[in-house]
Amino acid sequence: MAALIIVSAALVSFIARLRKVRAVLAWLLGSLVVPCAILIEEFLLPYKGGGASMWPIALVFGSLYGAVSSAVGILVARFSLRSGSKNA
Repeated sequence: MAALIIVSAALVSFIARLRKVRAVLAWLLGSLVVPCAILIEEFLLPYKGGGASMWPIALVFGSLYGAVSSAVGILVARFSLRSGSKNA
C-alpha cells in the first residue's frame, strides 16, 4: 500500500507537469499526496494495529519519500517534454 502511494505522488507531479503546471507547484502537489494519505489513514479509518501508534514518524519519513518521488516525477516529465518537442 505504501509503495502505491509513493508511486502515486510521482504520477501526480508527472501529470501536473505535463499539463504545463509550474515545476514548483507540481512538486508541492505531488509532495502532499503521501502526508495526506497518512493522515487519512490515521484519523479517518478505523485503527487496525495494536500497541503504540507511529504515525508521527511515518509522517516525517513518508513526507521525505513523497518529496523525492515527486521530484523524480518532475524529472521524468521534463525529459519526456524535451523528447516530445524534438520529435515534433
